[in-house]
Amino acid sequence: MATQPKPWAVLDDDADASSSAGPSGASEDTASRPAAPHLRSPVLKFVTSFQSRLNLDPRWSAVPIGLIAIWICIATLIAPSDLGLARWHGIVVAILAAAAMTLLLIGRSAAGDGQDGSRKAIRQALAQRLGIAPGGDVDSLWTNIEAHTANIEQRVNELVQEQRRLQLEASLNSVQRRNLEAILHGMAEPLLVVDRFERILFVNQIAAELLKISASSEVRQPLDQVVSDAKLLDAIRQACQADSRTARRRVELDFANRAFALSMAPLTDSSAGDGASDQPSAHGLVVLFRDVTRERLAAKAKSEFVAHVSHELRTQLSSIRAYTEMLVDGEAADEKTRAEYYGIIQTSADRLGRLIDNMLNISRIEAGTVRINKDPVAVSIIVKEVVDSLKPQAEEKRIALLTDLAPVVDRVMADRDLLYQAVLNLVSNAIKYTPEGGEVTVRMITLEEQNALRIEVSDTGVGIPAEDLPHMFEKFYRVEANKNMAKGTGLGLNLVKNIVEVVHEGKLSLRSEVGKGSTFAITLNKVT
Repeated sequence: MATQPKPWAVLDDDADASSSAGPSGASEDTASRPAAPHLRSPVLKFVTSFQSRLNLDPRWSAVPIGLIAIWICIATLIAPSDLGLARWHGIVVAILAAAAMTLLLIGRSAAGDGQDGSRKAIRQALAQRLGIAPGGDVDSLWTNIEAHTANIEQRVNELVQEQRRLQLEASLNSVQRRNLEAILHGMAEPLLVVDRFERILFVNQIAAELLKISASSEVRQPLDQVVSDAKLLDAIRQACQADSRTARRRVELDFANRAFALSMAPLTDSSAGDGASDQPSAHGLVVLFRDVTRERLAAKAKSEFVAHVSHELRTQLSSIRAYTEMLVDGEAADEKTRAEYYGIIQTSADRLGRLIDNMLNISRIEAGTVRINKDPVAVSIIVKEVVDSLKPQAEEKRIALLTDLAPVVDRVMADRDLLYQAVLNLVSNAIKYTPEGGEVTVRMITLEEQNALRIEVSDTGVGIPAEDLPHMFEKFYRVEANKNMAKGTGLGLNLVKNIVEVVHEGKLSLRSEVGKGSTFAITLNKVT
């Protein structure tokens, strides 16, 4: 049967360890006492800890607290079944508790009396130091000292609270600053901030890339030392030196192979005015860069479009007006001449109608307002209709117009009229730019792996120079070397591109070689 551990065994072990670890020399008072292993035991630690927490006088509290702790240790030896000892245990605990409370109250009272005695001793010492009798002025001086001490303590507490508040505000400001910098660095437009001495205060990441500088290392550096573009420096310098501190400026500049609109506004402090006009003082400049390269190109293209359309309209109208006036004036004396004039007028009117139709179709497709009626259509039938309609034009130039068509069952989902217009434009261009005696072939290829149909229009014409190939589908673009071969507006291929890629989500491709001819190809998905 296991032996129950004794409470004093722990005390003995702890005492032995303490005595072995202690200094070799002991005080006379300690040596005169009988051996007490519990003096440095957990019981003593419990007593001292309890005294310090309740601010008790050791003279009055050590005995009752120690007795309670010792009796708790003895109580562990009482068997739970021994009712007599358990009854005595309860009585002793009650007596010790009452005695402890009495001694504790006496100790607290004695501690208070001790503090009053300490204050009285300090007052007497102060009176002796000043050479005056205790009481009277000394008491008044002591009262003032205590009042000032309380005020100082209150002020210190207020300063501590203020310091904590400022630390919290600094932390919040730091977080807000980091968030603001993250937002500015995430902007899609370049942003630059300089002070009134033209030193960089802030530059976001995209502006740093544009100006080829570092977003962090260039801060506080003079702008003219890190930016080499003279036009940009001059624009910023003029804005910084402007008379009106609230003026905003907008300047367009070309640099880094792009066009930018610079919006410049003063960096102001709304809390500080100049005193005279109560206007916020400017201490820097905020410069926002907006890339307007595409807008400028679009405006240029629009101007060129209007110019081309006006020229084409004027040309056809001038021809119609001239021959009409000659007919009215009777300059066509015979029937043959009148028939020739009528033919020229009709040709000019047809060309004018095609120009207007092409412009309207392109505009509607680009604006998304064109009416589209998609149905499964047999491409081979559309190609045959186009070839039949252009045979007279090909025969006039002795051009062989050949076809290699796919089965009628191969169909695509398309707007029949628009697809007819696209194929017609490609075959008509091939005939125009193929010399007499040449050959134009319209071929259809089934792409089984891609589940698509390809319509190829090949010719043995003059071909297209390599430098012109990237621009062939632009509005009003015509190859300079081939302008004398045929008249045109430069809108036909652009219309084909819009019909194929925008309306039908297909693909339009071109390959050409000067002197050998060209091949245009339309690829559309088949109907499954």
